[in-house]
Amino acid sequence: MDGTTRQLVDYTTTFAKDDLTDQALTATVNHLFDTIAVGIAGTTAEAGRIAAGLAGTTSAAVGATVFGGGTGRAPDLAAFANAVMVRTLDWNDGMQAKGGGHPSDMIPGLLAAAEIAHSSGLELLLATALAYELLGGLGSSADRANFDQGLFMGGATALAAGRLLGLSQDELGHAASLALTTALPMGVHRWGALSMTKGASTAFAVRNGLFCALLARAGFTSAPEPVEGYFGLWSATGEFAPRLPVLPGGPSAIEMAHQKLVPAESQVLGLLDLVPQIRAWTAVEDIAAIDIVVSERARRHVADPAKYDPQTRETADHSLPYMLAAALTDGEITLDSYLPERFTDPALRPLMNKVQVSASDEFTGIRDQVEGVMRAHPMRVTFRTYSGRSRTEELRYHKGHFRDPLTQADLAEKFTRTCRGIVSTRQQKQISTAWWGIGSAADVTGPMALLAQFEPAEDSL
Repeated sequence: MDGTTRQLVDYTTTFAKDDLTDQALTATVNHLFDTIAVGIAGTTAEAGRIAAGLAGTTSAAVGATVFGGGTGRAPDLAAFANAVMVRTLDWNDGMQAKGGGHPSDMIPGLLAAAEIAHSSGLELLLATALAYELLGGLGSSADRANFDQGLFMGGATALAAGRLLGLSQDELGHAASLALTTALPMGVHRWGALSMTKGASTAFAVRNGLFCALLARAGFTSAPEPVEGYFGLWSATGEFAPRLPVLPGGPSAIEMAHQKLVPAESQVLGLLDLVPQIRAWTAVEDIAAIDIVVSERARRHVADPAKYDPQTRETADHSLPYMLAAALTDGEITLDSYLPERFTDPALRPLMNKVQVSASDEFTGIRDQVEGVMRAHPMRVTFRTYSGRSRTEELRYHKGHFRDPLTQADLAEKFTRTCRGIVSTRQQKQISTAWWGIGSAADVTGPMALLAQFEPAEDSL
């Protein structure tokens, strides 16, 4: 085992409840609850239905639950399907480390591991906080360069799932080695015109992470020096040393990870927060121009040419001009904003074309500054009207950022919205009670069983 892998394994095996403050434990419950909420919403997405359908063709003597798709499924395919459902709507949490991603993508892998291991709720919470810290520790010290967000996610999932599965230190080393060397995702899925894979790329890493942990438990071995060895991970990323914990003496990675009130790309959330004020300030029809200055990465990511004519829901939820135009026109962004008839509506294109986005060195420098797994999303936006008025706002953080976190009341309201049209009021109460109280569950199979099948919602009958 090379030194980097040893550090990861040692941190995994020694991580304990005492490493979590009360605030960190509360944050872990919040992120777990939020993940269940967006996973339920994701059962209606086409990508989620495809993945769940494939998982539904399997059965296992010791199986796992697919959200809305039954129990007893192959654990790795259940993890994959649930990860797709959690991620596909771009409504789950995020982490701003250089090599981070959306950390709750990993939770479905941990749910499957906890379910087949009959772990307690507290064990699941500890594994979840651990996975976030591992991902943050790796992502804070290494830039993923041309790779996608799953680069370190598979290894973090393998180690945290391996802990739930009771792997020895040697087995954890093999699990990490397998996960870090067998599935290196390319970043191409996240740029330009986007496909289903934008919201599913990390699901492959999560599935592989759990699969690698199961292989290692069965005795499967891997390269002993996966990071530092000849043609190991360092040869692709450059040398790095994980920062564990990410901020010694500071907030945990799971506390710093942001959450979303609305389904939208993180760099646009602050702008969407501003929309109610703009609608109160002027009529949409009087807007003559909208000039926005952002970081260079944001300009390339959410305002490149493909984002001015989105043809897929994945492109639409990463399109700054579309989301701003839709929010100004409709008053909000909801899942209905991403119906094809809405994001292809020609009536929105004139307003979208009034949005001009440029990048500045100042804002690029601000965005490049990372504190733990947090960063600002700087933006200056100027609205000009035909009547000659103008209004300029500067933004740094959105509602749900560590600097302005969501409350449990916010998350409860979000849960109600994610369940709309999918889950009955009675079952919503059951799920809500079970997952807010997950820390006291003796076996997670009970709370997971509530997610296997959904009673039709009253508004869907």
